[in-house]
Amino acid sequence: MPKAVIMTKKFAEISRDPIVTLERAGFTVEEKDYDRVQLSQEDEICRAIQGADVLIVTAMFPATRKIIESSDRLKMIAIRSVGFEGSDLKAATDNGVVVTNNPGSNSESVADMTIGLMLAVSKQIAKKDREMRKGLYPRGSGGEDLFRKTVGIIGLGNIGKRVAKRVQGFEAKVIANDIVEYPDFQKRYNIPYYSKEELLQKADFVTLHVPLDNSTRGMIHEDRLRLMKKTAFLVNTARGPIVDERALYKALKEGWIAGAGLDVFEAEPPVFRDHIMLENVVSTPHSAGLSNQASYAMAMETVKKVITFFQGKVPENVLNPDVVKKLELSA
Repeated sequence: MPKAVIMTKKFAEISRDPIVTLERAGFTVEEKDYDRVQLSQEDEICRAIQGADVLIVTAMFPATRKIIESSDRLKMIAIRSVGFEGSDLKAATDNGVVVTNNPGSNSESVADMTIGLMLAVSKQIAKKDREMRKGLYPRGSGGEDLFRKTVGIIGLGNIGKRVAKRVQGFEAKVIANDIVEYPDFQKRYNIPYYSKEELLQKADFVTLHVPLDNSTRGMIHEDRLRLMKKTAFLVNTARGPIVDERALYKALKEGWIAGAGLDVFEAEPPVFRDHIMLENVVSTPHSAGLSNQASYAMAMETVKKVITFFQGKVPENVLNPDVVKKLELSA
């Protein structure tokens, strides 16, 4: 029987269906509590995964070369989420280990949270809630509408498109920036492309939906934050290191921009917290994509890919297709 080692207790938080499905498919399943790990734990993790045929991990789990090579039975790393920055794809490929992820499985959830953060920070919902809890009744005017504002989307992929469709209900004007063009979608929703600098200057809300890589790390830095309107809001539900947090703190503190809604941080849990404590910031703990529906969908999609692979077939969303070419898998 193949052995599946799940490296996060969160995998089956919502339902035991994913575990039951694996067991019914003939897998022995072990659940470990390694959702947030440090490289200093490599030796411990290597011991924990002995005998594993497949590892089920989160995006941030460090599937390093040492960890991948520690188990001579390892054939697959199934990432339950969209991101995959924790996994060493080259090491996996060198060792014949297939790696998969789940793009799109939590896009609706993240898009909903993006709108929620836009409204929470611009309408001062969180701030007024805190004041109400103190016994105050802050009815004074303040806050900005999303209605008929300009929303700048950096990254018009799965999530960016969903955000664009949602803000149509607010009669917002959508502008975008992406290295990929989507002519049919752009035409249907009247979305022009601008450079990042132009977008930052024009938008009332800037929302980030790009993957984290060398081209996007630190993309929103001091010079670009200074381009934004003083009345504008920044929303980040993508990856923390895309934004220079200290520059963002300065921008928020000195009033270069009106506020920020943040679900992700440079380090998680956050180490630098000054910006989170400001009144014009609404923050959540990297939970945008973890609604009940999204968590269940990600888990079941992961299980489907694992079962498909061990049936000798090619699963969807293989991140290192060179491995598949070497294996005798059917389509």
